[in-house]
Amino acid sequence: MKILIYDPDRLRLTTLSRNLHDLGFNWSAVMNIRDISRKLSKKRFDIIILDESAIKKIARIKKLDRNIPIIVIAEKKSHLDYEDIIYQGVDGLVYRPYRLDYLKMVIKKAEKTRNEILSNLKAVASLKQRIQELQGLNEIVQAINSSLEPKEIFRIIMEKIAHLIKAEGWSVLLLDQERQELIFEAATGEAGKKLIGMRLKIGQGVAGWVARYGRSLIVPDVSKDPRFYSGVDKKTKFTTKSILCVPMKSRDKIIGVVEVVNKIGGEPFNQDDLKTFENLVAHLTIALEKADMYRRMEQATLVDDLTKLYNIRYCNQYLDNFLIKRSRGRNIISLIFLDIDFFKLVDDNYGHLVGSETLKRVAERMRRVVRKDDVLVRYGGDEYIVILPHTDKRTASIIAERIRKAINQEPFYAFGNKKFNISVTLGVASYPENAKNRDGLIGAADKAMYRGKMSGRNKVVVA
Repeated sequence: MKILIYDPDRLRLTTLSRNLHDLGFNWSAVMNIRDISRKLSKKRFDIIILDESAIKKIARIKKLDRNIPIIVIAEKKSHLDYEDIIYQGVDGLVYRPYRLDYLKMVIKKAEKTRNEILSNLKAVASLKQRIQELQGLNEIVQAINSSLEPKEIFRIIMEKIAHLIKAEGWSVLLLDQERQELIFEAATGEAGKKLIGMRLKIGQGVAGWVARYGRSLIVPDVSKDPRFYSGVDKKTKFTTKSILCVPMKSRDKIIGVVEVVNKIGGEPFNQDDLKTFENLVAHLTIALEKADMYRRMEQATLVDDLTKLYNIRYCNQYLDNFLIKRSRGRNIISLIFLDIDFFKLVDDNYGHLVGSETLKRVAERMRRVVRKDDVLVRYGGDEYIVILPHTDKRTASIIAERIRKAINQEPFYAFGNKKFNISVTLGVASYPENAKNRDGLIGAADKAMYRGKMSGRNKVVVA
């Protein structure tokens, strides 16, 4: 604790200085009232002790440091108005001649006041910082909740996080449940671009450790932590010094981790950083879950419940989008329209449950023989469509024949292990050769299929 003392009388100042020394306090003395301002501007003091002659200057001194306690030493005959000087900001009054133990008591009381003031100021500063963090977090939460696209959510995070967590870089790794690996989905900076798509095994590196144990982790110095994996730095030419890593949890399951590296300023990440970051990651997880839920709901409106093939709504969207793009280029597209021959007999002979199961098995056999980019659609009832992008009519007819054989050559099963066979009739058409628009293309393939029905069934007919 440092005490600044003022008295224009040299003898009194010397006596007070010796008393403070004997009591074990650090002090600095001035005899000129103007020197108080100079001293306060250069150095921090905890208490000021003034001679009563400076009472009228207290208001000016308080402007320099309104939180510093002031003790006044006066002569007994002065009969100061204690209420008046308290109003001016005096925290203690000592009359000469004083006892050392009394002087010490008054100073200790002023020291306690000073400590309480500093503690309150620190609490207020911390509260202000927390309010700023919460305001920043609120902005981020509003921003990420305004989007249902994961890539857009990551972009927003990249823009906003720098204002909340002062770090050189950050990254998001999502868990591939099937392979039990973390995949870098988003990362900041030029170095971060090199990470996209890179995989880490569960348990590998700090991120892998957090994913395995589901606990947040602060690594103040990666050179002293055996969990650190240097392979990422080698790939990016980046130097990692410290890491803060938090798991992303959904219904107690780990879906990924988020990490920030190298706190700006050089100091390690602390518990306040961790609390803020955990809060942010929780909201990020909710936003990604919401985006995934929306994607699955949207997907559900485009998929047939029974066969899990796309439905007519998706079929129309796909063809419209393709034909719009095709108008700017020269791409072709072919379409197969197929119908199960005499499907009503399956329902009549074996029941609707067997009929539904047969429709599913037809879809499965079609999946086995079409190409990766071909689009399978349940058009309705026992009718199916296969969209073949960038495919000419000749190739489409070969694929149609492959489908016909796959469905026809193996028996289907009813209750009691009864076997039965079915056949399909398929029509093939191409755009722009046979049609000028989406409905025309579907119609052309349907008409070709109908001609097959009229001419014996179980065949492929090309428009």
